Amino acid sequence: MFGGATRRKAVAYYRHSAEDKQENSVPLQREQTQAFADKHDIEIIHEESDEGKSGLSASRPGFERLFDEWVLHESAEQFDYVFVLDWTRWGRWQDTDEAAYWTFICKKHGKQVVYIKVGFPEEEHKLLSSLETSIGRYMAAEYSRQLSDKVWYGSIKVSEQGFSAGGTAPYGYNRVLFDEHKQRIGVLKPGEHKVIANQRVTFEPATDGTQDIVKEIFTTFVSKWIHPRDIADSLNERDILSATGRKWDTSKVIRVLSNETYTGTRVYNKTWKRLKQKQHKNPAEEWVRTLDAFEALVDSRTFEAAQERLYWLIPSRWRYGMRKITRTQIAMRDYTAQLIRHYGEDERYAALKQLPVSYGLTYYRAGVAQRCFRITEDMRRYKNVIGVSISMFAKDTVDAVFSLPTEKFGVGDFLVLPDSDKSLANYLLDDDMTARELISICDAIPS
Repeated sequence: MFGGATRRKAVAYYRHSAEDKQENSVPLQREQTQAFADKHDIEIIHEESDEGKSGLSASRPGFERLFDEWVLHESAEQFDYVFVLDWTRWGRWQDTDEAAYWTFICKKHGKQVVYIKVGFPEEEHKLLSSLETSIGRYMAAEYSRQLSDKVWYGSIKVSEQGFSAGGTAPYGYNRVLFDEHKQRIGVLKPGEHKVIANQRVTFEPATDGTQDIVKEIFTTFVSKWIHPRDIADSLNERDILSATGRKWDTSKVIRVLSNETYTGTRVYNKTWKRLKQKQHKNPAEEWVRTLDAFEALVDSRTFEAAQERLYWLIPSRWRYGMRKITRTQIAMRDYTAQLIRHYGEDERYAALKQLPVSYGLTYYRAGVAQRCFRITEDMRRYKNVIGVSISMFAKDTVDAVFSLPTEKFGVGDFLVLPDSDKSLANYLLDDDMTARELISICDAIPS
């Protein structure tokens, strides 16, 4: 209308991700947004959309264009509003300040973000509107957290049943598809995935020769004591490629030797990476292990022997072992302090300082667990000492606790207890026995 008020304008943004329900589809969002614009006599001059894109980050093509080509673009056609269906379509950022940040950018450039399911905020109810928006952002983020938890717990259950919860097969294995009745369908090629939710995927030895290379790597390392670097050189001389299709190196050989999957064990939850957040490694006690989930390429004795040799070969591993011992020492000290909390402060300090406890890492020889303990000469004045066996690879840090007669320690103050030792059961302590033994020892320590 000539001489009349200029009609207000808006740019609309729509988003629909794979996990969203159909009522959040882009056509339905467009229909509702257009109805809102008509009601308020606002012209929608442009639309941006993201189909199948997660709202956990701003890295979405349509969302980026909205800002690069419209909100921040000085030459773009003038408009007043950014229309979006609701807070969830704007994004499901886990940090709600990020949702507010993008809204503020729009405001800073003279564009008001309007959630059409809420409508225009009333001037006299600005505080209430702001609170409602904050709650909406939190609920949008919480939806993704709850959905992520459901997916994670579902993956845990699948792994506990011995099936794959995602990812690729390790070198030497194929991924195999089973139907909903657990009947084998066939081998999945790289990039192929199951098409029905209740189908399952597991591993089986490959038939292209790589399964034999895995066995060779373990046998060469364990039986012949060949260094991983030399194993890699040997494979490269024979033009045998690694899992990446490239030459072998020391780290790739060690990766094979360290992979518990080759014992037929399904291992899940070794790392954490959810909701677009930074990945980190989970402690071993949080891993989900399912034994005998599929055919093994290596028996457990060979794998354990490989871990023992890698432990002494790789400095980072024995440093990790030393850290485990230190953490266990602190835990034992705190535990004992609670048992003798009725002592006076000086008595408690003297008891803890002189506590005769020997810590040792469990290792394996010929598949048999060996527990090596060492005592100091000062400890020989006690009839028994506490031996705490620490496992490098098991879920629980403490493998076993023993009451060890000092007379059993030989030259060099060492005592090695293999699982095959028939007297082992005589020294083993359960939790209650450990507590009583610690109290008894502390009572005998002069203050």
